[in-house]
Formats: sequence, C-alpha cells, structure tokens
Amino acid sequence: MKTKLIYILTVAVVLGFLGGCTSKLDEVIQQGTTSTDNFYQTDDDAVEAIAAVYLGWRDMIYNDFMLKNMLSDDIIAGGGSRGDNSILEQLNEYRFSTSNSTMTDYFSGLYSLIYRANLVINNFAEDTDIKQRAVAEAKAARGWAYFNLVTLWGPVPFVTGLLSPSEYQQANGDISDIWAQIETDYADAINSGILPEKSGATDQTPGARITKQAVQAFLGKAYLFEEKYPEAATVLKEVINSGKYDLIDDYENVLREAQDFGKENIFELNSLDDTENAWTQGNIIFGNMIGWRADKMNLYGYYFGLHDLYPMGWGFASPRKALYDAFVDEETESGYRLNATLRTYAQINAIGAPVAPVVLNAGMSAYGNEGYFNWKWRLLGSEVVEGTYGMVISSNYRLMRYAEVLLLASEACLESGDNTDALTYINEVRDRAQLPLLSSVTLDDIKTEKRLELCIEGVRYQDLVRWGDAATYLGSQGQQVPIFSGYNTDGSYNVSYPYSNSTYGFKTGKHELLPFPEHEMLVNQNITQNPGW
Repeated sequence: MKTKLIYILTVAVVLGFLGGCTSKLDEVIQQGTTSTDNFYQTDDDAVEAIAAVYLGWRDMIYNDFMLKNMLSDDIIAGGGSRGDNSILEQLNEYRFSTSNSTMTDYFSGLYSLIYRANLVINNFAEDTDIKQRAVAEAKAARGWAYFNLVTLWGPVPFVTGLLSPSEYQQANGDISDIWAQIETDYADAINSGILPEKSGATDQTPGARITKQAVQAFLGKAYLFEEKYPEAATVLKEVINSGKYDLIDDYENVLREAQDFGKENIFELNSLDDTENAWTQGNIIFGNMIGWRADKMNLYGYYFGLHDLYPMGWGFASPRKALYDAFVDEETESGYRLNATLRTYAQINAIGAPVAPVVLNAGMSAYGNEGYFNWKWRLLGSEVVEGTYGMVISSNYRLMRYAEVLLLASEACLESGDNTDALTYINEVRDRAQLPLLSSVTLDDIKTEKRLELCIEGVRYQDLVRWGDAATYLGSQGQQVPIFSGYNTDGSYNVSYPYSNSTYGFKTGKHELLPFPEHEMLVNQNITQNPGW
C-alpha cells in the first residue's frame, strides 16, 4: 500500500435548542462538536479547516470528470443500454435542461468549496506559518472554483465573504470582477512565500498539498482564457524554468497509481488504498463508471492472471471514433501515444478480452460504443480498493499535468509573438509522443496537440468554447447513438446507429454558457438566467 498524506476532517458544528428545553438539557454539552466561538484560533484549527477545503475539492472528482468530458467530443456517454444513465446522455447529446443533476451538483460543489475556503480566509489571522499556509491554500482553491464557474456559467454570484441570511440571494456577479478576484487569489497564494515547493522533479514530499508552481500554472491558464497572453507566457515559463516538473517516459501509465505524486503531476486530488475509509472518498463509483462493460466483455482472464483489467465495469465514457481518427491523422495507427491512450476492438480481442458475441452469444452488444476502448483510464484490478468491487480506485485524480502547462505556454507564446519558445514547448510534448518535431508552429498545431495529449481529461470543452470552435465540433453531437456488436463476417466492425434525437448538438448563442441550475433559480430570486435557457 502506498503512503499518502491523509487529511483528517473534524466537522465543527453548532447546535442550538429551540425553546421548551429544561434547565437540565440546557446544561448538557453537545459531544463531538466545536463552537465557532472557540474555533479559528489555533494552528490545529487551521489544519482542520483547510482539511475540509481539500476534502470538498476531492468530493468533486466524479462530477468534474463527467460534466466536462460529457460535454466534449472525446467520448460517448455509454453504459449498459439506452437510458442507463439519462443524465449523462442528456449532457453528452446536448439535450440537457436546467435540472440536470450532474451539472447542478458540480455547480453547488464549486460553491461549497468557495464557502469552505471563505471560512479559512475570513476567520484566521495569519500570525503563524500554519495559518498563513492554510489561507494561501484556501485562496488557491477559491481561485480554481471561480475559474470553473466563470468559464462554464459566466456571470455567477460573486461571494468572497461570509453572508448573513439576508444576503443569501446574491445577484449575478460582474465577469471582470470575478476574473480580477481569480488573479488576486492566485497571486496572493503565490506571493505568500509559504506554499511548499518541490526540490526537484522527483521530489514527492509536498504530497497532496498544492505547491507554489501549481498555483502559478493555474494563474497562467486563467491569463490565457482572459487573452492576456504576455502575462500567461511569463508565469507559465516560471513553472517550466523551475525545473521542478517534467514529462514521464511511460505515457501509458500517466494517469495510473504508479505515477501518483510523480514528476508530471502539477496538482492531483488524493485517493487512498484504504479499505476502512474507502467509502468516504470523492471517487466513489468512479472506477466502475469508466470501466469497460463487464457483462458485455470477456474480462475473466483477470482471475487467471492473463491481464489486470478488472472484470467489473459499467461501460461509460467510451472513446469516439472521431477521436481515434484524429490520432491516426496525426500519428498513424501505430502511433505510440495513440496506443497508450486508446485500444481498438481488434487489440482488445487479441489480449483475451473481447466483446461477448465472439465467445458467448450473438445477442450481446456494447451500447454507446464504436469499437474503441479507453486505455488511459482503464480500470486495473491492482488499483481497486479491496472490498469496493471496482467502485473505488486508489489512483489520484489529476487536475493538471505538466504536458498541459507546456501546451498552454506554447499557445501563450505564439499569441504574444514568441514563436521560438512556442515551438520549443509543443515539441517537448511531441517528442514524448514519439512524433517528428515541428519546424514551425500554428494555433491549429497546438489545438491538435491538446486534443490528443489531454483527451478525456476534462480540458477539451472549455477550450472549444474559448476558441470559438464548439459549434464546429459539437454541432451534430447526439444526432445518432451507436451500438457495437463485434466483428462482421468480413472482419469489419459491426457498428449500428439505432438511436437518434430530434434535439441534439451545441447551439451557438446558447451553449457557450451552461444554465444556472433550476434549484438555484428557485431559491435565488435575484439571479438572471443565462441566454437561451
């Protein structure tokens, strides 16, 4: 079992009695609670409070992955059959409404993270190193939350303090104010001088704590989205030139537990190989959701040591043929990175894990699949936490990798006229992918590289929207939904499209921003809905 930093959360609550209590009851001290009158005082309090921030961050793993990836053109919702998870199908096919629960939960999760961060930021005096560090970490978390809110929803309610009940119904915030606060939060955290830094690329001592360079990377990404290209280039170069991060050689395992806290991980949310506390982790059911559909696949070679593909999965988030074709266009079918990211049915069949019709009965098929399988996120038995049957995995969840920093820097440099460094940074990524180095670089080169390098990592959708490319790539998404049934008699793939929608695809003027959730609109009379919703 790997050693990881474990955050212990003690929940501080205040319970009041409402009238009618006897004097005896009034004298009883509630056990296991801490009064807010006595909290936010000590270093121990600061450790507990920032642990709650990290826990809130980690609890968002499932919705962070599903919302961002379902909205992209990397994957098909999938599952066991049509309607297996209609919430994800609606997102993936652009049929979702203001009541979509995955979207709603992500929105509320971001505000929960902001609330926890605000408690730390507004309540602790920065009179010790531990308190100062907690405040800096909370500002980094709040900046990340607002970055996702403003890029996905736009003019969201803007709260940096602690509200009284009369202030709960906040109106839409000003987008420029939100961006300014994101910059300020990140800059304050960076300039605090208290965030940990790695001593070198192989140093794992910061563990799950956010580092100075991670916040710099977040700030550089924010600048890029604001089209502040020189500023983005400057801060991203600081991360690169620090020498504290690097690309790993083994791309096939870039998201696997073997690389947790590795040199390519800018920031990752901690997961534990801990049976006793497995069900408290934010990645519950995540493993099974992205695992290949076990009842449609012959994965039982796992029990005989033929492979490590865990035979429990629900078959969501299958790669699209369009993604595979994009890899082939750039890398050919034998591409190193392609084969470390996706696998074709022929390859899966060769390792003894075919879709059932080949070995069981011809009535089985894989819904939401075009004959391609997610290898980068494959569900490994060695990473399944014991007793969770594939629902909880022990590998960390990456929020940013060093490869993204290089590609963000390449774009920022290109847009600010520094073609030399733009070419250097994209070629570092291409060199690891075993591709020929470019002699010049264009924005289209960077777009292609980002799609392939960071596919199914929750980056694509926000990029497509900011580039103005979303309607081009997502306009017909959801028009048809596939079923894969193995080989035809001539050896070709048997893919049919029996399901179609009359409403589908990204609509210009509507889907650039997600709708404020129905629940939020009902409880907040001062918020105005986004256009088109």
